[in-house]
Amino acid sequence: MPEISIVIPVYNEAKYIRSYIERLCLELEAAKVCDYEILLVENGSKDDTRKLAGEITESNGKVRLVTLEKADYGAALKEGLLSAKGEYILQFDLDYWDISFLRKTVLLFREFEYNVIIGSKNMLLSKDKRRPIRRIISQGFRIFLWMFFDLRVSDTHGIKAWKNDSALREVVKQTKFGRHIFDTELVLRCQKNNMSIIELPMTVVEQRPSSSKALIKRIPEAVTDLVYLWWELNFAKKR
Repeated sequence: MPEISIVIPVYNEAKYIRSYIERLCLELEAAKVCDYEILLVENGSKDDTRKLAGEITESNGKVRLVTLEKADYGAALKEGLLSAKGEYILQFDLDYWDISFLRKTVLLFREFEYNVIIGSKNMLLSKDKRRPIRRIISQGFRIFLWMFFDLRVSDTHGIKAWKNDSALREVVKQTKFGRHIFDTELVLRCQKNNMSIIELPMTVVEQRPSSSKALIKRIPEAVTDLVYLWWELNFAKKR
């Protein structure tokens, strides 16, 4: 069993997947991180992502592939967390990882009783170098969660590390929402279950262009899901 599982949901990434995974493996090797697996969770891609991911797993024994038929980032991440074999799980995106964060989290897990370590782009010591519209949306989302969900951390999206034990798997199985708010629901459920959570400041830089229109389009869907999540967390068990 590897010490570290790196879970990466992938969707329509045919243009980038091979070069990014090669780069990630090189950075892990340079940092002398050897005991790991990379778990690619392909979900409903319409290009050659699944085919290319399969080719990567055939040529690299440290990479595994899980496939889902429906495009759903949250469902892909959930499947990845439940399929991970490592003692610790790192949640990365294909274009956003941080080997320094990985090494720090492993040390913290070994020395302290943390369950979740969040790489936050919203802490005062963090450096968020994304476009202003993305920073504004992130801060608005954070304030919304603080006001209506009593969120006690500063970020729920982005990279995170998890101690892979029965407590985590039980909370993951309790989640009801996928798509845009799976990360948020999982962190809120971890908080509600009094799991030990710590945050580390991060530097975030966009590695490739992103669509502001697509981001803004997701906001109504995310808000709708959050309304249902609020009801689920506060009243579902009281019915």
